[in-house]
Amino acid sequence: MSEDTEKNIFNGDINQALNEIFSLRESNVIYAIFVSLFFVIGSLHAFDWNKNYYDDAVDATMPEDWTIEFDIEILNAEHTEVWQDEEVKVIDFFMEDFSVREDYYIGAIFITIIPEVGDGADLTDPLVQCDAIAGDIEVNDLTAQWNYQGNNLSGQDSSCENIYLDLQIYPGYTGENLTSDAPNEFQALMPWTINGWGEGVLEIKVELDVNSVDQLGPVSQDEDEEITILVEVHTFNTNAVLNN
Repeated sequence: MSEDTEKNIFNGDINQALNEIFSLRESNVIYAIFVSLFFVIGSLHAFDWNKNYYDDAVDATMPEDWTIEFDIEILNAEHTEVWQDEEVKVIDFFMEDFSVREDYYIGAIFITIIPEVGDGADLTDPLVQCDAIAGDIEVNDLTAQWNYQGNNLSGQDSSCENIYLDLQIYPGYTGENLTSDAPNEFQALMPWTINGWGEGVLEIKVELDVNSVDQLGPVSQDEDEEITILVEVHTFNTNAVLNN
């Protein structure tokens, strides 16, 4: 048998078989049912996938109640120097010298200006002299919340008491736990992961006005004052806890 004859017989048998299958009513019904089931099952799977996708999308946009907790670490620096009467000095503290831990941010800076006599002095003692001291946080290019109304940038005292100053660095920082409405933990913590705050130089200006005592006896006239500046840099890291 030649190759062409075999090919014709093969094609003829296939065509004949297909014609016989589709000529039968039962076969056509089964085929239609199969196709219908295929599309129905496919549609159900597509609907289920779309519904799950929609539910996930809704869950991702619905806000939830979070508590933002602050882990605070305090870094210290201290400077002690003698001021002469009517002398004004500006002491620089370079923020890069503070070893802020990785993933921590500077929240605020607190300054204490301590006179030589210090708090708790017996003001009734004639040997105790309280000089007038004025202190200021100088406004400069340090990246901070200079317009924050809660700042205390200036202070003065002539009663041998400490002077307390403070400056908010990070926007909205108070050190207290906060609440946040956010769809997930990442977005709840996002406002507390911004770099760049607290970069630059902290400048503290201190001015001394000596209150001299002129009297006979062992008390000599005071012409200077030893003053200590204590700087506390409050750094923080945050954690978000979902409230039930």
